[in-house]
This record gives sequence, structure tokens and C-alpha cells, in this order.
Amino acid sequence: MSTPAQAAASIANSKLSTGPSSVTGKQTVSANALHHGLASSKPAHVALPGEEELFAGHLESYRKAYAPANQPEEDLVRTLAESYWRLERAHKLENALFSQVLTQDDYKALEPITAKAMAWSDKVTGLQRMALYAQRIQRTAEKTAAAIKAMQQERKAAYNQAKEDAMYLTQLSVGNGNTFEPALHFGAADLHGGFVYSPDEIKLALLRVSRLEEARARFNRAA
Repeated sequence: MSTPAQAAASIANSKLSTGPSSVTGKQTVSANALHHGLASSKPAHVALPGEEELFAGHLESYRKAYAPANQPEEDLVRTLAESYWRLERAHKLENALFSQVLTQDDYKALEPITAKAMAWSDKVTGLQRMALYAQRIQRTAEKTAAAIKAMQQERKAAYNQAKEDAMYLTQLSVGNGNTFEPALHFGAADLHGGFVYSPDEIKLALLRVSRLEEARARFNRAA
């Protein structure tokens, strides 16, 4: 077992190393031409051969979680699902690459911590490149998630505003003894967050508001 001084010396020496010196070692640990699909922006390359069914289930879970209501939201949800699929692959490849590198003769003789330091610092291993891929994918995922949140908040706010307006306008029309004509007040659904006037839905919404007001008045008074 090495002493702390010997361990420190090993780490210091590792900083001077250029990594595996054998041709076989360099070829084995090199990340050149890895067909990992991490940098591809084409949907067809997201799922590697044999992963299609798993990815389809992964994508469907994101659709259920975010419930996209239109094509722009659908596109963002797919991008988010693809990003996290790639990110998981990047982490798996990084772990596998680390394990592969450490089995090389150039690293076997070293202490584990020294071998890992050398493997990471040596660009030949491809570990730094793999980490760079992961960082880029993570940033894409975070930006996409924020974009989905903002888009859905805007859509839901527009929908709720249109619904509230419809409730007031309906009450006004009924109070004046008129029939409410939604076409006079609302254009295409896309202009109002997907809101489509429904007499039954508005009737239920007004009933709910009325009952809530009655309940609050009664129980607040009782308290």
C-alpha cells in the first residue's frame, strides 16, 4: 500500500503523462468516429438500432407528462425527450469508457485515483469529449424545458382569460334577455389559447362559481 507521499508523487507524474503509449491502447480507448448519436440533430439518429421501441415509450411518457396542445408544443416536447435520451446515453458511454480505459496496460499498474486522473486529462481517451457532449445536451434540455413551460403558461393564461370573458359576456346576455353569440366576441381558437366556446362548459363554470361564492359566504360567516 502506498504512502500519501507516494500517492501524491504518482498524481504529479500522471500530469506529465500523455496517456497510453501503445498503439493498441490508443486505438482501443479512442472515441474517434463513435456512432453514439449524441451530436446528431436528426430524429432518425436519436434511437440507435434496437432502441426504437424503448425510445417510443420514453417519448410517450413525455407527451403524457406535458400534454402538448399544438404542434409547437409537440415539437418542444419531442426535443426535450430526445435530449434526455441522449444525456442518459452519454452518461452510460462515459462510465463504460472509463471502465474500458482502466483495463489498458498503461493504466493497470497505476493506483485507481491516478489512473482516473490520467484517463480524464488525456484527450486520446475521449472522456473530455464525452463530458462536453453531455454538457451541451444538458443545456439544450434545460432551455427546452423552460421554453415549454413559458409557452404552456402563455397558452393557459390566454385560455383562462377567454373563458372568464365568455362567462361575463354570457351573464350579460342572459341578464339582458339575449342569446349570447360567441362568434361576435371570439375568433379562431388559436388566438385564445385553444379556447372554444361551449354553452354547457360555460354553464357548468358559472354554476361552480356561484356555488363557491355561496359556500365561502356561508362558512366564512360561520367562522
